[in-house]
Amino acid sequence: MKNNELKAIWPHEGKFASITWQVSDVCNYKCSYCNPGNFGAKHTNLETEKYINNLRKMISDFKKSGYTSYRFFFSGGEPTVWKPFLPIVKFIRSELPNALIAVNTNLSKPKDWWIENHALFNDIVASFHVEFCDKEKYLENMKYLQDKMDYLVCRMLMHDQRFQEVVDFSETLKKELQNYTIEYAALFEALSPHSEMHQYGEDWKQEFLKTHMLEERKILPKNSEVPQSNTSYCMEHYSDGTTMSHNSNRVVSLGDNKFKGWKCWINEAIYITPSGEIRTASCNMGKIVGNMNDPEVEFSSSPIICKQERCNCGTDIGIRKASPNFKYSTDDL
Repeated sequence: MKNNELKAIWPHEGKFASITWQVSDVCNYKCSYCNPGNFGAKHTNLETEKYINNLRKMISDFKKSGYTSYRFFFSGGEPTVWKPFLPIVKFIRSELPNALIAVNTNLSKPKDWWIENHALFNDIVASFHVEFCDKEKYLENMKYLQDKMDYLVCRMLMHDQRFQEVVDFSETLKKELQNYTIEYAALFEALSPHSEMHQYGEDWKQEFLKTHMLEERKILPKNSEVPQSNTSYCMEHYSDGTTMSHNSNRVVSLGDNKFKGWKCWINEAIYITPSGEIRTASCNMGKIVGNMNDPEVEFSSSPIICKQERCNCGTDIGIRKASPNFKYSTDDL
């Protein structure tokens, strides 16, 4: 047993609704370690007005339940190549000016696109995929964005056969950028929520991942028109009384992603699949409550006791959850 155990992942300030949308299975990359369900182009999902109407109802239902803070996280596929993406983000920004809007992108759009649209987002997770990434374009975009966002992270997907090349490019980023947050992410087999973590056979790779979870430097002050979002993030609470800002990659790397028997507030977290299914959480503990192609969606649900041995999805890990001996006030709910 660890001397200092993770006891809860708990909102920093009040409750917030989290909507994670895997917008389509269209991607301009086809990485060898990625699930074909992320780039198969079977669900292009182009009915923009229908999706906006269902989002409007979703937001209304959360408001009726007393939620004032919202976090929207877009992934794919590649969200920036999805045609409805910008109209939907602009709708959210107009409907909820202080929502936190985040995107997981391969950063393949040209710099001009980011100059025009970066202020729509608070957070950007810039995934680096060594098999397809144009390194010069990635670096150029990072240089522009480095002082613009509330949170900007280079998420280095640690390709087993090209591991050193990924490490070398991270060193280039650290040399060229004044502001950076670099996260080294071990692969999961086929990059899906229910897959197993990839096993790296060489000891030096395993050691690198243990000792290089996150590296940061901040020199430049923020210089941006990005709107200030309401507080919508969680803290990790440990048995010695310490807390730290939640980071799913760190939780996984430390093996702390085992929540069997914990209470999990999946009712605060909506996950939308490429086929349009609306679930409470992406794991097997969640349930389907509707579809983005159907206006009749029922969002009401309740917290559950987790029965899963391990939680691999970063989005699900970040849902409010507490071990049986974590004390909290009902005022927090």
